[in-house]
Amino acid sequence: MSTGHRPTVLIDVDGTIADSLPAIAHGFRLALEEIDRPLPPESFINTIPGPPMVETLASLGLSDEQVDRAFAVYMEHQHAGAWQRAEMFPGWPELLRDWRAAGVQLATATSKGEYFACKTLDNFGLLDAFDFIGAASDDGSRQTKTEVIEYTLKELGIEPDEAVRPRGSVVMVGDRIHDFEGAAQFGIPAIAVKWGYGSESEWASAAAVASSPGDLNRVVREMLYL
Repeated sequence: MSTGHRPTVLIDVDGTIADSLPAIAHGFRLALEEIDRPLPPESFINTIPGPPMVETLASLGLSDEQVDRAFAVYMEHQHAGAWQRAEMFPGWPELLRDWRAAGVQLATATSKGEYFACKTLDNFGLLDAFDFIGAASDDGSRQTKTEVIEYTLKELGIEPDEAVRPRGSVVMVGDRIHDFEGAAQFGIPAIAVKWGYGSESEWASAAAVASSPGDLNRVVREMLYL
């Protein structure tokens, strides 16, 4: 479909729509216990929502075999229901409804696997509000935020090249540096939400920062000229 000229909001899931730390941290702890690895500090665990879990596990110095085993255990617990520990941050039903009424095209751009992204959004009653679910592939072939954003833009019929894309036509909403840097690869301005898992140093890479749903609505409308 050719929808590149509609104003579009790309939205991260973990840490932006979903307070998913309880769900992710639970599986993460069990995965490390399975391979007899000590848990990292809580300060580290509090930052794991965002990047691909395989990347997070590898950053702990695990061997490829350990990463594969730990990730398999993590996914086993997600499939067993750990994903249901996630809760929705306030304001999202109203935000999505307002943007849709203004003619905005809505899509996720998340490093969460497509299956659990859909399950989580459906559990929140938000799945039908989106025109497209851009997510990591469940087979692992598409994982990074940059890969997900590129895939999502192409599926929406939006030109990834900022030089030929209408100015002010796409914005990214997220909470971590991966969201902001991924969007920047395509010249897309990013809005950081303060209620997620990012830090002030990460927010510095975003074009704007929103501290509340109302603030986010205002910034999105300004950036998309609504």
